[in-house]
Amino acid sequence: MLSRGSVTVRRLPGCLSILSGRSLRQYSVSGPASEEDTQWSFENTYYSKGAKYAFQKQKTISVIGAPLAAGQHQLGVEKGPDYIRKGGLETVARQLGWSVEDVGNLDMDGAAAAFTGISTMPQVRNCEKIGYANRVLHEAVRNEARKGNFVLTLGGDHSIGSATVTGMKAAHEDLCVIWIDAHADCNTPGTSPSGNYHGMSAAHALGWIHPPLPGWEWMKQDHHIKESRMAFIGLRDVDVYERALLRDSGVAVFTMHEVDRWGIGRVVDMALHRVNPHSDRPIHLSFDIDACDPSVAPGTGTCSRGGLSFREAHYICERLSMTNNLASMDLVEVNPDLDELVPEKMHGDNASITAQHQTVRLALELVGSALGRTIL
Repeated sequence: MLSRGSVTVRRLPGCLSILSGRSLRQYSVSGPASEEDTQWSFENTYYSKGAKYAFQKQKTISVIGAPLAAGQHQLGVEKGPDYIRKGGLETVARQLGWSVEDVGNLDMDGAAAAFTGISTMPQVRNCEKIGYANRVLHEAVRNEARKGNFVLTLGGDHSIGSATVTGMKAAHEDLCVIWIDAHADCNTPGTSPSGNYHGMSAAHALGWIHPPLPGWEWMKQDHHIKESRMAFIGLRDVDVYERALLRDSGVAVFTMHEVDRWGIGRVVDMALHRVNPHSDRPIHLSFDIDACDPSVAPGTGTCSRGGLSFREAHYICERLSMTNNLASMDLVEVNPDLDELVPEKMHGDNASITAQHQTVRLALELVGSALGRTIL
């Protein structure tokens, strides 16, 4: 029998163990459960309320809205933060034992509007404007992380990835990154077919873009993440020049081919071993919803067939949560204007999530898994 506060869990016959955090704890069979043993709430049965993560001073989430859409061509992605909030984000977090400090939506449009000149970098659409906007986000992420909070950033397009990674790096020098995406986002101004910055944000965070971009003077070299500290999972739509960059780099890359071959469990373990071999570094999770298959996440502007399944996506978040090293997460590219309504409710759905759109609902569920929701 395992007791935690007012919650009592009794091992069922035939069950060998329960995986909790970093350890595998075994329990022996005991007699039938008493009435007192069986008195626990629905939330306590299905939600983990374990200790805070290792790199936090308190079990508090800082929620930052980053409604940036300038890094790609689809309008609607800027609505993602509000839809995720209204769908039940705070309730989901509090059920898991977290306190919530909502910073609100940053005025990224206002920051971008401060640039009024003619761009000197036409190879990157809205280069200076995105740089001005991302400086605001970088500083917000850095400041919230320095409080010792878990930082959850809601996009917006994946242009914000360079700001969240570098903001966390400014607060945690030994940061490592797990980047979940259908696309590598490793183009540079000289290789990008579209000129859209959301396809360059990972390369920028890695320090692969030279010379420095105008409007990005705030991004310093020591903000960049080391190649050995970055792992990609779920890639399946990679441009020709990105392939060459990645093959010649020290970045760990696990495409959908590796997921098919090894299974998501082994892939995540290999990624963690590469970027955090001693399990002593804070982890930032950058999750682009287009990593998921369009059958489960239709509401995004860059759908690509053959993506992560519902359970594979959840497993990634659950496994990273179990390391106790997850310090921050950004969830991006949710576009309510392109989304579809939830087809039907099913047994096991979280009743606290009220979102009516399929991809918004998935986003909330993934955040819950990253914050500690477990099946047992």
